[in-house]
Amino acid sequence: DSSSQALLKQSIYAGGDWMGLSHKLSNNEVLLPVPLTENRVVDERFDVLLASETTYTTESCQDTAYLMLKHLKVDIGVGLVATKRFYFGVGGGADAFAQAADKVSESSQSHGLRLVVRTIQSYDTGNANIRDLLEVRLVKK
Repeated sequence: DSSSQALLKQSIYAGGDWMGLSHKLSNNEVLLPVPLTENRVVDERFDVLLASETTYTTESCQDTAYLMLKHLKVDIGVGLVATKRFYFGVGGGADAFAQAADKVSESSQSHGLRLVVRTIQSYDTGNANIRDLLEVRLVKK
């Protein structure tokens, strides 16, 4: 329908290494899937950021938190992070991401902003690792 087409024209889909992607977004180096029009301005802050299976180590948690801090729109943007509760043996997971979000919010890179993380849904089949869907918001301190 026409509303889906309009949304698609306003969307940017990108993937890859979070820190590399953050650098490319900050420097307008992201290749866009649809041609830009004169009326379309690409901002380095976004309404929605989606991440799945990006919190598998403490380092990847830190990178994902940094990307959310640097590229979510303040007060209105939302990040959704789909993750396992624990990544055994490598230190990542939902709690590790929340800790990384706190750490990056306390850093000098936060510029008066902080990430707020909450679990909005948990998926427990009873026979596998619990998966969590985390909501991330960027707010002023």
